[in-house]
Amino acid sequence: MSERLDLIEFFEHFDPGDPYMRAAISQLQEGMSQDLLTSQSPWFVTWSQAGKRI
Repeated sequence: MSERLDLIEFFEHFDPGDPYMRAAISQLQEGMSQDLLTSQSPWFVTWSQAGKRI
């Protein structure tokens, strides 16, 4: 039986310098529906409301 994954956990531990993590994110993106990968997608609109952190 497969376990449901929590993406927040993954992003909390993301290391942008780790090539395996970068490859995994690329694989995830390739498998996502194209409508989720637009700036009009509801999750992105919500994400963009946070603004830039300093």
